[in-house]
Parts: sequence; structure tokens; C-alpha cells
Amino acid sequence: MSVKIFVNEKFHYPHKAFIFPGGEVQVRLSDGMPATTIRPIIRADIRNSNDIMETFLVTDALYRKYPGVEVRLVCPYFPYARQDRVCYPGEAFSAQVMINLINAQGYSSVTVWDAHSNVILRNGIHRVENVSAYSLIDEWGELDFLCPNNGVVVAPDKGAVVRAEEVSCILNGGVVQAEKIRDPNTGQITGTVVHSDHIGDKDFLIVDDICDGGRTFTELAKKLKELTTGRVLLYVTHGIFSAGFDVFRGLIDHIYVANCFPAEAPTDFVSVMPQ
Repeated sequence: MSVKIFVNEKFHYPHKAFIFPGGEVQVRLSDGMPATTIRPIIRADIRNSNDIMETFLVTDALYRKYPGVEVRLVCPYFPYARQDRVCYPGEAFSAQVMINLINAQGYSSVTVWDAHSNVILRNGIHRVENVSAYSLIDEWGELDFLCPNNGVVVAPDKGAVVRAEEVSCILNGGVVQAEKIRDPNTGQITGTVVHSDHIGDKDFLIVDDICDGGRTFTELAKKLKELTTGRVLLYVTHGIFSAGFDVFRGLIDHIYVANCFPAEAPTDFVSVMPQ
């Protein structure tokens, strides 16, 4: 279940969610929900549009059953954040649409993980808290254990530099920056440049917020393999992995992901943060 209700920060109360033949989503709160004062948190691991609608319907059901209740939302992956501006006339501003929908629910607080765009943080979602990649990794502790060799953190592009610098503090290593070379006519990635000398037997750790199909990271890993006799590792906060995991094998030695979209991941190759 992608949408869960936690009451008073501890107890999970299931609800029923179903889809009518016409495609509409509906929810019904469990009869086991307490009748006394509650402090509900909705944890929404949104994977598709039905999950978005289910989140809003659960919110409405809570407001109706418990008038005056304050509802908090934890939404690790903020949907549509990657479309954070209008690139061409006639396009929708998808991130702003989602921001407006979230704000309309009147949540007492909204927590997201490693937000892709500052648009949702600055003049965006009301009462929002962004949990940084640094905070997630520091609490998890997995990378410090499996990447102890003063790993060098890699920012795959300019937009990832601040995140990489923060994470490097955990590993006591340095930071190198990479750049994507794109075809100006098509926008396709045609090459990658890494601003680094050979680092000997140290590990490279690529750090970013989202992995979709993974080509950015596989192309980058090819260059990094030439610059170390150690390992090439990847950390992403949100792993969509739309092209599967096999595309990384032979290029990336291990993947760490805080919020994994696939229900199952190969444990010999992928570490998923406990939820």
C-alpha cells in the first residue's frame, strides 16, 4: 500500500482503497480508527496519479471523521518536481499545480525528502520541511560502513554540487564535479566530463536526488572507472529505476537508495534504507 495512516506517531491504521469501474478512486477509513483525539500522519509513497488522489481522499476522510484535526503529510518523493518551470509556450507548470493541490489540503506540516527543486521550498508548499540527503545518509549510516576508504564524492552536474559537498562531510573525503555534454538541438546526453585526476584505490561515490532510467550514472561511471582502481558507488534518494537494475552491472559496484520505487531490489547489488 502506497498511502498509510499513522496515528499519534506510532500506530498504523489501515484503510480501504478501491477503484470504481469508471476509474475513480475511493477510500474508507478502518472501523478500528480511534474515536478520541488523534494526531494523524499520512505517509504517501506516491508512485502514480492514483496514489496522489488516494492521498487527498484519505485527507478528506480524516477531516470529516475528526473535525478540527491537524493532519501532517510525509511525502518523500514530491511528484512532478522535475517540471519546475515552463520550458515552452503552451506547457503546464506541473510542479506549481502539485504545490497548489498540496496547499489546498491545509496540512499542518509537509515533509519531503531531498527535494529536486527549490521551487517547492521557496514560495511553494506551506509549512514544508525538506529532509536533506545528508540527514538521510547520516541517520542510515550504511555508506560510512561500506565506503570507509575516504571515498571521493561525485556531483554528476552543477546542480548536485551542494548536495555532494554536504555528503562528503560524512565520508571525510573530497568532491569532484562532472558535467553532461548535451546536443543543443535534441537535449540528448552525448558525453560526460569529470574534473578529476586519478584517485588511486579510493572509491568514487556518485550522489544525486533521483535516478530514473540511469543513463546519466552509467555514462558517468564509464569515465570514473578510468580514474580509480577502487569501486564506483551510487547513492540516490529516490530510485525509480525505470530501466531495471541490470543496466548498472559492470559499471557501478553498489547502489544505495533511500526511497526505492520497485518493490524488490537485488540485495547483492542494492541497499535500500529501512523505512
